[in-house]
Amino acid sequence: MVVSALPCAEQIAQLSDPEVTALMAELGALSRKVAATSSLAATDIDRRSARELGAAGLAQSNGLRNGPEFVQKLTGSSIAEAKRLVRTGGLLETAESLAPAVDAGPGPRDLAALAALAGEWEAPIAVAVRNEWLSADQGEALRSGLGSPRSAALADAWRHAALALIGEAWASEWTAEDLARAAGRLRANLDAAAADADARARFEARSLKRRQLRSGNWKWDLELDPETDAALWGPLSRRLSPRLGGPRFRTEEEIARAAELEQDPRTNEQLLVDEFAGIFVAGVAAESATGAFGKAAPHVSIVVTTDELRKAKEAAPGGAAGVAWVGGGQPVSAMAALRSICTGTFTPVLFDESGAAIDVGKDQRLFTAKQRRAMTVRDGGCRWPGCTRPPGECEAHHDNPWGESLLNRKTETRDGILLCKFHHLTVHNHGARISRQGSVYFLRWPGRAPVPLSSKSGVMTRLGGPMRSEHARLNGKVSTDG
Repeated sequence: MVVSALPCAEQIAQLSDPEVTALMAELGALSRKVAATSSLAATDIDRRSARELGAAGLAQSNGLRNGPEFVQKLTGSSIAEAKRLVRTGGLLETAESLAPAVDAGPGPRDLAALAALAGEWEAPIAVAVRNEWLSADQGEALRSGLGSPRSAALADAWRHAALALIGEAWASEWTAEDLARAAGRLRANLDAAAADADARARFEARSLKRRQLRSGNWKWDLELDPETDAALWGPLSRRLSPRLGGPRFRTEEEIARAAELEQDPRTNEQLLVDEFAGIFVAGVAAESATGAFGKAAPHVSIVVTTDELRKAKEAAPGGAAGVAWVGGGQPVSAMAALRSICTGTFTPVLFDESGAAIDVGKDQRLFTAKQRRAMTVRDGGCRWPGCTRPPGECEAHHDNPWGESLLNRKTETRDGILLCKFHHLTVHNHGARISRQGSVYFLRWPGRAPVPLSSKSGVMTRLGGPMRSEHARLNGKVSTDG
């Protein structure tokens, strides 16, 4: 069998750098020849499966509807890859009719020879692919990126464009993706009417689809036109710039922010979700304040029982924390529910174990705009030690947990502090608590000494004398009499 002739990973690992480089280049050349042969075979299968042949066609006689479907079945590839093979085979056939291949293999690249070819505007692309001066992927990217000219009068311009792009690809070692983007830009310059039609088609194709996965998570498929994408991606990419390879940072604040992101255990994908959700929720809150959603801001109930709240309160980090229900149907962790209630994202509904509703919270357990302004001045940003997130990127954490007492259902400025989303999650998910003694807030981990949470506000630094005295008194450093 062929498989028995293949080397194992250990043999590859024993090769020297020049040897493994030469092997990869040789395999690449072999792969291109195999791809070319596969493409020609796919095109021939498609021809033998032509619709006018009906049931006698090759595909239909094998139970498939058309040539690409039969190619897909034979190769185990995707239908898109099967169609690409058929198109590439057509290019190679065109090249053979224009300039028959020689047995010596691909010669040196010759742009003048391509320019001298007869035939349609695609002829230079076809021969460049056949001669291995472009890969099949590059040829397909170039042809699809330019698209077909809308009229015969534009054919010469398209041919010149193809030749120019081939020369650029050789000089700059462009990938297929580079070629596709450059071809799209050049197409827009060659035919403004087509560019406008393309732009309108992209805008019309925008969509958002939402479906539930078997895991219980929700999959959102979002297709955006370029303008909308730029409006969304700009703020997100700036927030994650240190993790996404953005510009180097110069100021102390930027350097600290970059260091914080580097230490964040979340993946880039998880960070993007959290940042997007934070921006969206902040926008909804702002719109709600202006009455854009009518008399009542949009909200969803989160249902939890007293027993599940107890489990969440007693759970060790990483342990079972009880279950709550979004809208009464979708299960989530009770710990996550408490955080959502804390931020005011959901309306809490509490049941006892007999099924009697004990409490249906207000639509929003939120701090008012005035309270948030006061907290912004007081806290100056996320109070977590070392965190540099500004107030606008923070959530208001209630240090009086909603599920512990009916007395905790109120919202007062002194009962909350600002935490960024990540540290807010940390508090709720890892067994930490925030408590207040007088005007001083403490972070309390199970089994550890309390950590004072200092304000990041310049105003409070100015007023720091009394605060330091209060802190010292609460820690037994001065007498109660002061």
